[in-house]
Amino acid sequence: MKKSLIILTLVIIGFCSCGQRINSKTGKVAIESEVQASTKNKSKQLSQNHDLDKHIYTDTLYTFSSGKGITIQNSYPKGGMIESNGTQYIDSTGKRYGFVVFWTRIINETTTPIDLNISFPADSFVIFTPPDTYLKLFLPTDTLTYDKLSSFNYGLTGLKSYLDANINKPTMLQKTINPNEEHIFYVAALSYGSGGTARAGFFLKEQDLYYRMSIAPHGYGIIPCGKIAFKN
Repeated sequence: MKKSLIILTLVIIGFCSCGQRINSKTGKVAIESEVQASTKNKSKQLSQNHDLDKHIYTDTLYTFSSGKGITIQNSYPKGGMIESNGTQYIDSTGKRYGFVVFWTRIINETTTPIDLNISFPADSFVIFTPPDTYLKLFLPTDTLTYDKLSSFNYGLTGLKSYLDANINKPTMLQKTINPNEEHIFYVAALSYGSGGTARAGFFLKEQDLYYRMSIAPHGYGIIPCGKIAFKN
C-alpha cells in the first residue's frame, strides 16, 4: 500500500492544547499555527440543550477584524472497535486496524457565508513512531445529530461495509455554512500497528485547514487537508 510521506518530523509528546504554538516540518511546508483567540464559548445554545461540553476536546474561536469569527470544536474520541460487540476492523488482506471516530463542529459567527472544503487522500499517512505503522482518515457522510452523542461511536453505524468500500479511496467534504449557522460532521480513522490514547482536531491558519492527530505514546502528525474561505 502506498504511504504518503507528507509528515516527516515526529515528536513523542502529548497532544498540545488549543492556543499553544505547534511546529511541524513537512517535506513541502513548515507549519506554524497561532490561534488568534481560544475560548470556551458558553453562549452556544446547542451546548446547553444537548450537554455538548463534556464531549468537546478543543473549542477555538478564530476572530477577525470585525470582532466576529469562526468557531471550530473538536471532540474526544470514541471507538477502538467498529461494533459494540467488540468487533475490530480487518481488511481484505487480513490486516487488523485500530478504529476511532471523532466529530467536528464548525460555527460561522460572521456576517458572510463561508465555504468549507476538506479532503483526505487515498494514501496512508506515516506519522507515528513504530516502524511499518500508518494512519488512514475518512469523512463519513452519515448525518450526526446531537441525540447521537451518547451513543456507541457517536451513532456511526455500518462501518464494516463503509470501510471495505472506501479504504483505498480519497474522501472529501464540501459545505457552505451561512452566517449564524453551523455544520457538524464525523471524522473516522484507522491506525495500523499503533495503539494508545488518541486525540485529534482541525485547526485554522489563515484560510488553510490542518488536521493534527496523536496516539500517545507514539507521537503525532499534522496533515494539510483543506480550506475555509469567505464567499465573494
